[in-house]
Amino acid sequence: MELTVIHDGKEWIAFDQDKEFRGTSLEEMDGEIRDYVLKSGRVGKGQKLKVWMYFNTAVIPEWMRQYMQHYFNRVLIIEN
Repeated sequence: MELTVIHDGKEWIAFDQDKEFRGTSLEEMDGEIRDYVLKSGRVGKGQKLKVWMYFNTAVIPEWMRQYMQHYFNRVLIIEN
């Protein structure tokens, strides 16, 4: 599963073309993602799912982007 991550000044938002997850902290957003994945049955008992999150650098001012080539990318591993 791959998501794009942004921050709107209040919340972290991870999204793809079908779903959006929000949280005032990364931990809260991760919890939303984890709940969705487990409830949707995307990961079976005893299995793991990696959720790849890529930060959308377009939200960073252009003059700063040269210093933020990989502002942050993260992987959330969800186990059932």
